[in-house]
Amino acid sequence: MTIKERNCFVSYHHEYDQKFVQLLRQIKKGMKISDYSLKDDISHYSDEKIYQTIRKKMRSCSVTIVLIGERTGYRKWLDWEIWASLRGYKNSKDPKKSFRPNGLLAIYLPTKNHSVPRRLQENIDSGYAVSMNWRNLERDLESKINYAIWKRDYASHEIKNSLERLDRNYLSFLGFKI
Repeated sequence: MTIKERNCFVSYHHEYDQKFVQLLRQIKKGMKISDYSLKDDISHYSDEKIYQTIRKKMRSCSVTIVLIGERTGYRKWLDWEIWASLRGYKNSKDPKKSFRPNGLLAIYLPTKNHSVPRRLQENIDSGYAVSMNWRNLERDLESKINYAIWKRDYASHEIKNSLERLDRNYLSFLGFKI
C-alpha cells in the first residue's frame, strides 16, 4: 500500500518557536509530509491580506499543526490560523476553491510551561484535535497526522469554532489577559 503525501500547515509563535519549526522540518524529511506554512514574515500586510494568504495556503492542506510553547496562547495570528483551519468553504462558482476544515494536531514543545490557545483547547476537549509531545515526534508524527486526517473525515461534528477571533496579541499575567 502506498502512503499518500500529507500537506500540513504549521502554526507557531514566530519569535519564540522558530527553532522548533526548523527542527520539525528536519525530522519530517523522508516522511510523506509537505509543509505549506508561511516561510516569510508578512506582518506588514493588512489583516485582510494576511487572512487571504493564510486561506490560500490552507486550501492545499489537510492538517494544521500547532506548536504549543510558553507564549502561544494569546497570539492573534495563531488564533486566526486555527479559526481558518476549522472553517470549511464551499465555492459554488469554482468547486476547486472549496475545501473542508483541516484536521488539528497540537504538539507540546519541550518548554517549561505551555500556553494553549483557547480555540485549540476547546477542540482538544471536544475530541476533535489530536495532541502529542515533542519528545515523541520522530516516532509518532506520521501516525498522529493520519489520525488528525481521520478525525477530519469522520469527526468534524466535534469541531468547536464559535469564539470571536482575537483582535490583538495578549500576554498572560497571573491568569489575566493584558
